[in-house]
Amino acid sequence: MLLQGGRSPARSQARRGPGGDLPRQAATLGGRLVTPQEHAAFVRLLKQCPDGPRIELGVFRGATLGLIAKHPGITIGVDSFAGMAAPGKRDTKDGWTPYPLGRLSAPMRDAQRAAPKARLLKGFVPDILPAITESGFAFAHLDMDQYGPTLAALQWVWGRMAPGGVICCDDWFADRDWLAAGAINDFAAGIGRIPETAGRKAWWIA
Repeated sequence: MLLQGGRSPARSQARRGPGGDLPRQAATLGGRLVTPQEHAAFVRLLKQCPDGPRIELGVFRGATLGLIAKHPGITIGVDSFAGMAAPGKRDTKDGWTPYPLGRLSAPMRDAQRAAPKARLLKGFVPDILPAITESGFAFAHLDMDQYGPTLAALQWVWGRMAPGGVICCDDWFADRDWLAAGAINDFAAGIGRIPETAGRKAWWIA
């Protein structure tokens, strides 16, 4: 089935151009379009998290990582810096995916400039996760768009959070069963804890 203009329902639901899935009153957070509600929630969560190491999985050009790294402790940024991995079954609908292999590639130097205090690790999730020896995270931000990496990161970081630590995920939609939102919803069902949400942000307090 196609919508007006030839877009399938899956393509319309996952539209990710500038401002995709966002109302017109969108603002910016770390250089990325977000709603005022999402911006306020993210800033509040950063302020309320305890002291300790922070991590972002899915760095892209590092704008959000630069905000996360504004604290005295360790900040780790993880990204392939080669774009998306090959999409899995839960990243495709109607024979189409918004995140094909290699999309959203950005050089590591962009993230280094945006977040000079952060330690960057290059690799795909979940393969890179064993290289991370830190634990007791105060703040974890997941922004990887695809289902498999998001679920793997949630399962990995859940038991590595400090008491009161914040696990914050991007790209959440309550009725979506694919892409990152599908992973967030499946993880929530598996642990029996519904996340708090604000727009596309979803989070748990450890």
